[in-house]
Amino acid sequence: MGLSLGTASRLPSTRLAYLSHLRKFLHRFLLYLLLLLAVSWAVLPLLWVFISSIKPDSETYAFHQTFLPIHPTLQNYITLFKVTRFGLWMRNSALLATETTILVLALSATAAYAMSRFRYRYFELLGRMTLMAYMMPPIVLVIPLFFLLFHMKLINSHIGLLLVYTGTRVPVGLWMLRSYFQGIPIDLEEAAMTDGATRFQAFYKVILPQAYPGLISTGIFVFSVTWQEFLFASILIFSASKQMLSAGVATFLSEDWIYSWGVLMAAGVMISLPLVLFYAFLQRYLIAGWGSGAVKG
Repeated sequence: MGLSLGTASRLPSTRLAYLSHLRKFLHRFLLYLLLLLAVSWAVLPLLWVFISSIKPDSETYAFHQTFLPIHPTLQNYITLFKVTRFGLWMRNSALLATETTILVLALSATAAYAMSRFRYRYFELLGRMTLMAYMMPPIVLVIPLFFLLFHMKLINSHIGLLLVYTGTRVPVGLWMLRSYFQGIPIDLEEAAMTDGATRFQAFYKVILPQAYPGLISTGIFVFSVTWQEFLFASILIFSASKQMLSAGVATFLSEDWIYSWGVLMAAGVMISLPLVLFYAFLQRYLIAGWGSGAVKG
């Protein structure tokens, strides 16, 4: 009888433990399920683009579609670089995106440092005005910028497009880096200036290393947005030899005609691939940047 009573007394605790484990399992299962759905939502379209890029047009236009290609081929990629000026467009976009990123980081870092360290009456107003300028729809700025560059004789010029990209990217770079500089203790640069460093040396050698994650994340954003930009590139550049990637690929399409779906998908893969490699290369530097350059005791 005593054994039966002891067993009965352990039943509620055993049931509670079982229900607790079951609740944790269901919670984890739902979490992983939502994560899987989110990843699938993001990855499956890219996977479909890649698979379509290695399909011959005969399979792309076939009535009975298959997910995987029956006869995979790289002919679409060969045609993309052989028939079109895709390689030249990639070079133009890479140069312009790199130049824009360097200029935006240089201007944004110095301006954000000044706004986070010095207290002047109009700094906050200036910062809010730059943010409002970034929030303006780009289509609204096309006509004023077109006439401005026309009078400066910079239409159909990479320099003109570089000025437009830099001017439209600096506001967001300024606000992204300002938050990083505000989170860096002012004691670090004061200690450096006490040891004889100038304000610029303290900024360059002490503050910038602390802001590496912010600089890298801002650089990634600016480069990716510039790399894929279409509106200004399609309106301010006329020559095919000076065209950017997105505007050049748009020539594959018209109202009632498409050059080739396979070639178009191959172009999509080639546009996305450099960004993926760029993110993968900078990821370790983004992680390693946390805490670099800090004062060690």
